[in-house]
Amino acid sequence: MFLKSAQQLVTQSKRLQAPQTWQDLEQGLWWRQSLRDWLQEQDPIVFGQYMLTCSGLDVPWLDARIKAQYKIHPGSQADVRAHLTALPIAADSIDWAALPFVLEYSADPHQILREVDRTLRTDGCMLITMSNPYGLHSLARLWPAWRKKKPWQSRLFTPARVLDWLSLLNYQVIHQGYFGYGVPWPSRSGKATANLSVIRRFPWMAAGFAVIVRKREWPLTMVRQEQYQRHRVTEKGVVPAGRIRS
Repeated sequence: MFLKSAQQLVTQSKRLQAPQTWQDLEQGLWWRQSLRDWLQEQDPIVFGQYMLTCSGLDVPWLDARIKAQYKIHPGSQADVRAHLTALPIAADSIDWAALPFVLEYSADPHQILREVDRTLRTDGCMLITMSNPYGLHSLARLWPAWRKKKPWQSRLFTPARVLDWLSLLNYQVIHQGYFGYGVPWPSRSGKATANLSVIRRFPWMAAGFAVIVRKREWPLTMVRQEQYQRHRVTEKGVVPAGRIRS
């Protein structure tokens, strides 16, 4: 069967392992450079005290004015080894969080987003990058040998679906768009087919999708209900309103 049940997808995702270095991805250096070009084009304002990267991949920030950056993931090269579904981080303590190619390799991406949301401060920002299932490079999934390589062995999440998850958590989209205007298929030369005019014309066919969102919290102030006191009428000439039988 071409369609898989939800239980089969969860079982498959438990066997997947997220990439720990850019070399784990096919044409990994091309992916990193494409993400860097997108960040340079968007030019996000990155500042704060603490940044948490929930992956072994380093995000190629151009100007990150962050006091301290930490990598947290189950791998051996992490600064803090932990499962992303249960982060050992205090609530409201992180200014920036980055999830490069994380959600599509998780059995419970919703829990990862909830945990990151818990650690982020109000007005904190989050970067999410993932492979675009509509991209031209996704045709590699039709070839059994290539299907076992990253990023084509991961789950498929459309950009609209991820944006819907973020909207439910009350996040505001700051930057979003596609990156990687090429086809990073395996090749003997080790180079990806880049800068295709057809992909430039139709950006939704690009290899990757990235979004930067900001956490929004709207405080609610309880308004006390005013209590009115009844005043006794002492005037003798006052008569009740309504019809009076004569």
